[in-house]
Amino acid sequence: MDACKMAAVLAAACAGAGASADDDGFHVSGCGSFDVSSGYVLYGARYDDEPCGWTYGEVELGYGSWGSIGVGLWQNSDLTTRRKDEMRRMNEWDWSAFCRSGVDVADGWRCALEAGHFWYVYHGIKPVWRDAYKTSAGLYAITALENPFATPYFECYYDYRICRGAFLQGGLRHAFDLPFGLTLTPDFTVGGGSRNYNACMYPPYDGSAGGGVSYVQLAGTLAYWFNDHFGIHLKVAYAVLTDDYIRHAVDEDGGCLATDFVWGMVGVDVAF
Repeated sequence: MDACKMAAVLAAACAGAGASADDDGFHVSGCGSFDVSSGYVLYGARYDDEPCGWTYGEVELGYGSWGSIGVGLWQNSDLTTRRKDEMRRMNEWDWSAFCRSGVDVADGWRCALEAGHFWYVYHGIKPVWRDAYKTSAGLYAITALENPFATPYFECYYDYRICRGAFLQGGLRHAFDLPFGLTLTPDFTVGGGSRNYNACMYPPYDGSAGGGVSYVQLAGTLAYWFNDHFGIHLKVAYAVLTDDYIRHAVDEDGGCLATDFVWGMVGVDVAF
């Protein structure tokens, strides 16, 4: 899971739930979540099909309507012992430092912007990976055109330490208000990477798949906030690897990987 994307998703929760900006000065806000996921999924690839625990938290300092700076941490824990010979249960810590701002382009329309740096730290990985794979780092940028109808978004990640390549993804989402205070957010995403980045993410892991679009995903998230500070959510998604070369390699690889699959997660949210 990418901590930077999680930060972008939860930023909306902060804005809508617990955080309230003071247009005349500094303000501090934060939010976080804990999820139980059906598996470890990243960019349309399922690397573990047994339950994982995902914890995320962030704190940001803003000044009026100018924007904010902050830090975030996402952490993965295996909830089963199947991978105990390969890594510890608490095996991934993804740190991020970011700045956020936005521009009002029309009444009800706003271009939200976020840029930052990420560090992916892997703990307890056995020699199956090279030492260099224990820490990765890179830059990212996210933008979304928020509006009353449907929000298009675009994300770019550049890993300069391990993959030495870029991954781009974009999509469309919209939050629908339902009875009893529920919110349903369908989300369609398509993504792909450069040759080097795809070689890091997908079989056969040697660059022979080349670069290009690698996956699409259709997801839906049902959320409910009890008050301004506490909420719950349920997400279900269907992911498909679209590159024929990668799909063939996945079929030969076996294991947890699949060319298409359904996954989901349930969790709690907090905001202040």
